[in-house]
Amino acid sequence: MRNLIAVALFGACAIAAPVALRAETSGADAYAEAGQVTAEIADAYFAAYIGRDWDTLETLITDQTDFRDPTATHVFGDITSEGSAAMMKRFREGYSNLTHMEFAATRRLVSGNVALYEGELTWGLDLGDGTIVDSTTPMVIVLTVEGSKVIHHRDYLDYAPFVAAVEEARGKAE
Repeated sequence: MRNLIAVALFGACAIAAPVALRAETSGADAYAEAGQVTAEIADAYFAAYIGRDWDTLETLITDQTDFRDPTATHVFGDITSEGSAAMMKRFREGYSNLTHMEFAATRRLVSGNVALYEGELTWGLDLGDGTIVDSTTPMVIVLTVEGSKVIHHRDYLDYAPFVAAVEEARGKAE
């Protein structure tokens, strides 16, 4: 019986905690302010990333900012960059074979210090032998902002259309 009462009290506290938290904070104003700051920084970063404007992007990160694309492992290997120097090297050198990137957004969500961009990325990649592969891939980008800088950048792509385009291009070349 004692355990049943403890569980019931815990459940009641867990349900009441969010209500108490909202009452103790400035609520909607603080949330809106955080979202506005995040939107401004994240939108500028996102535009620089898609536009491959590395000089602008570099001003929007910290020495500790990291970049990851966990969905790229089977296509490009480990895509992880820790710190601004590694990120900028990846973008300036690793993305140099990109011929173009355009993003058609289907959704933009900003919540607190996180911004999410969902849509389709149309991009081209020079395979290094003169073969250009164009594809359109579903993509989600998640940015975390702290202060006035992006501290985490995550890309998630469905690489299947790109892999198919590479196979088709190589099949045509043979």
